[in-house]
Amino acid sequence: MRRYRQKYYDLFSHFYDWVIKLHSKDNRLFLRHYLAKRSGVKSEDKVLDLCTGTGSLAIVLTEYAPKGLVVGLDFSLGMLKKAKEKARQRGLKNLVFVAADAGALPFKSDIFAVVTCSHAMYELNGETRRQALQEIKRCLKPGGRFCMMEHEEPKQFFIRLLYHIRLLSMGKEGRQIVRQELKELKGIFCHVFKEVTASGKTKLICGEKAG
Repeated sequence: MRRYRQKYYDLFSHFYDWVIKLHSKDNRLFLRHYLAKRSGVKSEDKVLDLCTGTGSLAIVLTEYAPKGLVVGLDFSLGMLKKAKEKARQRGLKNLVFVAADAGALPFKSDIFAVVTCSHAMYELNGETRRQALQEIKRCLKPGGRFCMMEHEEPKQFFIRLLYHIRLLSMGKEGRQIVRQELKELKGIFCHVFKEVTASGKTKLICGEKAG
C-alpha cells in the first residue's frame, strides 16, 4: 500500500502545483503566508514542513526564517524532485529537503521551533496520523508550535460531496478525523485553537508543546 501511494504521488507531482493553483485560486499565496504568520516562526528558527509536496509552503517559510533553517519532508521522491528544482531556481540557502515518512521522523527530539502541515494531514491514515502527531510533539522544542491547514467543509453541494468522498476514501476513520480533530490535538498539545479564514473555505488549527 505504501509503495502504491508513493507511486501515485510521484506521478501526481507533475500536475500538483497546477491542480492546487486551480483549486485554491490563491495566486498571491495568501494562505501560505497566513499559515506562516500564524505559526509564529521567527528569523532564526528551525522549521519543519511536514508532507511538503513540491515545497510551496516551505519556500514561503524561508522568508520568515532567513537566518534559520527550513526542512521540507515528504515520502514522495517525485514531489521532492520538483521541490528541489523550485528551491534551486530561487537560490535558497536556508532550505533542505528530506525523504522520510511522517510517522517516523529522522530528527532528534526538541529541535524544531515550528512544525507545519498544509492540506496533507487528512491524507494520512489513522495509525500513521497518530504516529505523526506524536513524532511532531517529540521533535518540537518545549513551547514550540504545530500548525496545520485544511479545507473547511464546503457549503456548495457538489464540492461538499467531493469533500466527503475524499474523507470516505480514507476508510472508516475519514469522518472521525474531522469530528474529533480538535479533541485529538488537545490530547497531545496545549493551547489548541482553530480559526477559519475570511473566505470560509480554509481552517487553521494550531497547538503548542508544553514547556
